Amino acid sequence: MPKFSYRLCCPNCSAESTFSVLQQHEPLTVRAICGDCCYPAIYNTQKKTLELLPEPVKKKAFLIHSAKPGERNILVGFRELLRLYGVNTFVIEEDPRSVDWLQKSLDGITSSDFVLAFLTKRHQFLDEKGSIVGWKAPDKCYDEIAISFALHKDILALVEKEVDPGRVLETRSWCYRFEKELKFRADPDFFVFLVSYLGI
Repeated sequence: MPKFSYRLCCPNCSAESTFSVLQQHEPLTVRAICGDCCYPAIYNTQKKTLELLPEPVKKKAFLIHSAKPGERNILVGFRELLRLYGVNTFVIEEDPRSVDWLQKSLDGITSSDFVLAFLTKRHQFLDEKGSIVGWKAPDKCYDEIAISFALHKDILALVEKEVDPGRVLETRSWCYRFEKELKFRADPDFFVFLVSYLGI
């Protein structure tokens, strides 16, 4: 089967990457995901144009996260990126009710189409010499993941490199890694899977 390849320059971050598609006949339009910033776009193979094509809201996701106050920009950027894919996210901090976090979590998970976990470094694992051997998110995040699993919700996860995803996420095939040393850099395969999951 013919393979068509396109060298594309991302309109968001200007990075150039090759996008390939296996198809019998060259398609008129090709969905592209930038390998650098994960910006979603549509490439018109006749007009040779690459442009953003925001999706209408398709799913509501409860977003479990461990972002510290200094990482809010990363969390906001991730939520904005998800919105381009048609995912409206809800975080527990946006629930104004004066009930405990467990009730807010249960209600948020139950009312969502699926659950997203965005786990960053918060607590260190130390060996007997006091050296860092790993990282974990707050226990509440793992509790919410366990609740989601018990409620039979689909769980998609982006986990920062070196963070323990926990036993529930380790058994899921849709747990991907990201790095944020210099900037948020997600595994593009996460967004490829997201597109497939959303049916877009």
